[in-house]
This record gives sequence, C-alpha cells and structure tokens, in this order.
Amino acid sequence: MNEGIITARYAKALFHSAEEEQKAEIVHGDIFALSLVAEESPEFIEFLESPIVKETEKIGLFEKLFQDKIDTLTFNFLELLVKNKREQFLPSICRHYISLYKEKSGVKEATIITATPLFEEDKQEIKHLVFRKLKVEFEMQEKVDPSIIGGFILRIEDQQIDASISSKLKNIKAQLINS
Repeated sequence: MNEGIITARYAKALFHSAEEEQKAEIVHGDIFALSLVAEESPEFIEFLESPIVKETEKIGLFEKLFQDKIDTLTFNFLELLVKNKREQFLPSICRHYISLYKEKSGVKEATIITATPLFEEDKQEIKHLVFRKLKVEFEMQEKVDPSIIGGFILRIEDQQIDASISSKLKNIKAQLINS
C-alpha cells in the first residue's frame, strides 16, 4: 500500500477519534511533540524502523517515554501503530494530523523571510497587522536570508507580499534599463 494512503488513513482516523472525544486540541499537542521527537532524534526513527526490535520492546519504550506525558487516546494510537506494524510512518502521520487540525481550525501557514532575525515584539506586531487585514489565524515560521538586504517577504499559502530591498532594487534596475 502507498505510504501516502497509509499516513492519510491513520491520521484521519486519529483526528476523527479525537474530535469524537473532544480531544482534538490535546491530541494535536501530543502529535506536535511526537513530531518534534521524530524530527530531532534520528535514533528514534531508526528504532521505529528497525525490523529487529520486537513489538513488545517498542511498546515498552513508548510507555517509558510517553505514557504519563500524552493523552490516553494518543498513547493507544501509538500502540495500534506498533501492533499493525505501521510505526515507521509515525513522522508522516504526525505531519498529516497537524495539517488536518490546522485546516479544521482555520489556521493558515505563514512564512516571513527577513535579512536578520526578528525581535519578538516585531513578530507579534506583524501577526496582529496580518490578522487585522486578512481576518485569519496563522502560524508564522521565520526564515533568515541575508540576500534580501532588508525589509521582508511574507508568504501566506499562495499569497506573497514582497517588501524586500533586493526586490525594490531589481524593480529600479528594470525601470532604468527599460527607459
């Protein structure tokens, strides 16, 4: 079976179960934390993907690491993945669940690119201004790219606001060449 189909089915099943139990936000927090563990620990991924490690050992590790830290629904889901031999898909399932949760909650993805890191006050002001203008909640990722010289580039899904100095200089250059 295709990995995309597997991850979509498991993520949707978990999401629907979480909604039924009115735990979608709690499970989202758990899944987000699990995705961070998977992202930051290559050893954890190797452990999940290892055909040598027994099912009982994997569940035992989950108990040690997560049982008192995540909701019962999330923990039972992890056990189900192991029993169905789908634990290697956990990172993809996490990403898919997070996407479903954001879609259902109306939260959009935003990326802001600046020449230098932003101060926290600046991030909050940008979030406030964009919320007032577009009337959408969003999560903002910050990227630093010194090549834009100054200003910013803000991307929210398929929209982009380019207020970077490098783009302004390119526009001026094009105008000078064409005149």
